[in-house]
Amino acid sequence: MKALAVLLSLLSGVLFTLAIFLWLAAGEIYDYHDTFSIDDGSMDVVLCLAGGKRRIPIAVELWQKLRAVYPQSKPTLFLSGVGPHTGFETLLEQDVPKETVEMMKAEQAKATKRRQDEIIFENVSENTYENAQIFSTFARQNHWKKVVLVTAGYHMRRAEFILLKALDPGVEIFTSTVDAVHFDRNEWHQDAYAIRVTLIEYIKWLYYRYSY
Repeated sequence: MKALAVLLSLLSGVLFTLAIFLWLAAGEIYDYHDTFSIDDGSMDVVLCLAGGKRRIPIAVELWQKLRAVYPQSKPTLFLSGVGPHTGFETLLEQDVPKETVEMMKAEQAKATKRRQDEIIFENVSENTYENAQIFSTFARQNHWKKVVLVTAGYHMRRAEFILLKALDPGVEIFTSTVDAVHFDRNEWHQDAYAIRVTLIEYIKWLYYRYSY
């Protein structure tokens, strides 16, 4: 019994130390600055890792802005991990304005006649690793060299890291963060939901950082 008590005491100490470490270190995933600016020049593709609210509308808005500022560049909008039944009509459920969706459909129709794609709904991947692997195949086939990565703040560092590993050398990634709806990433300690999301994402970040 004494040995069991000692073992439980040691285990409790380890778990407590681990909890303190996670609490102090997890904010590391927010330790970055976005690198995308509209002044950086034309981009080949806007890559949106779907799965969180506001990501798709903001990616579409950014894509539209690039098309307006650099009309000759015709960047591709790549929506990754959108699910098997996502298409133009379901974008309305993501709060993309109806007029924008109609414009997107018209532009895609024109591109299809040219045997190109301006908008790609990638509906196979189910996690960040698969997002990156599938996207890298498209990037290689289309000779994309400048990518704007759009995802949530808590997801950005891990997503960029995995994407860099998957893409060919010489491909540049520019980051553009979509702030989470439910919490401020600079004050993640203040909210139970934010704490859970941040800790889980930090553990995932550590796994890929040291094993991939």
